[in-house]
Amino acid sequence: MEFTEDKINTLTGVLKKAGLLSVDLIYRINYKLLFGSNLYYRHRISSFRSCVFCRNLNYDKTIKKYVCSYKEYEASSSLVPCIIPDSYSKLVKTYSEEAFQVPWLFKNPCLNFDVLEPKHYYRNFLSLNMSSSIIKLETLEGILTGKCYGEIPCHICALVNKDAYTGCRYASRAKETGRCSIIYDNLKEYYTNNDSSVTNVS
Repeated sequence: MEFTEDKINTLTGVLKKAGLLSVDLIYRINYKLLFGSNLYYRHRISSFRSCVFCRNLNYDKTIKKYVCSYKEYEASSSLVPCIIPDSYSKLVKTYSEEAFQVPWLFKNPCLNFDVLEPKHYYRNFLSLNMSSSIIKLETLEGILTGKCYGEIPCHICALVNKDAYTGCRYASRAKETGRCSIIYDNLKEYYTNNDSSVTNVS
């Protein structure tokens, strides 16, 4: 069955009205079937490579971080630049942030890069913790498309570097522009120029 936006929106709309799906689950379904599949093929055509889409990157449940099986980089829990709720704290709502590390999305892939197949392309972004998954997927969508939930994701740049955000020529008219065409390049440049704290252990 071919998945079209109209078919998926109709199906999820019916299930939502019936109270069978949460908003987060609907987003996750739409993401994988629409945005996710489109992004995968766009990446294949453009030969886009990133550690977050490499089959050698896996989540280690013991240390609660993503680990490269070839040990090109030190383990890190940050796939994309965002603050993720700490699901391991049962009593206190805390947040973990690896502010001084380059997220896996912006690390330079090594010669061992091996792209994940389509059905597992977002493997590293999906987990039983729905809120954590959605935050990471929304951040990825914002960075790679310049738009998330119809808004320009200026909050991502502001989170990464306040000066970069306040100095951005698009920030003041974000709602008018409709899509940010420079967010990935700007963040990539920022992390490339500020990666002295990141250890490459190869």
